Amino acid sequence: MVTSLNVDTALLQEALELDREVPIQTLVEIALREYIQHRKQMKKSEISFGESLSAFRQKYQLDELGLNPDEIWGEVRDRIFE
Repeated sequence: MVTSLNVDTALLQEALELDREVPIQTLVEIALREYIQHRKQMKKSEISFGESLSAFRQKYQLDELGLNPDEIWGEVRDRIFE
C-alpha cells in the first residue's frame, strides 16, 4: 500500500542518523511494529480492579493474617458519614 505521511523532519532525521543504512520505509515499518508490540503488551498488563484486589490479597496473604480489607475500609467509609 502506498501512503503519504507528514512526519516531523527533525524526528525523521534523528532516527535516520541512528542507522544510516535503513531505508525510510523500513524505518517506518520497524516503528509501527514496535508500537503495536508495545500497545499489545500494555493491554496484557491491564487487569480489572477485582483481579488486582485478588492478586493483592494473595500476595500479602491477608487471610492468614486475619485481615479483611472489606471490613477495614467499610469502617473507614462509615466514619466519614458519622
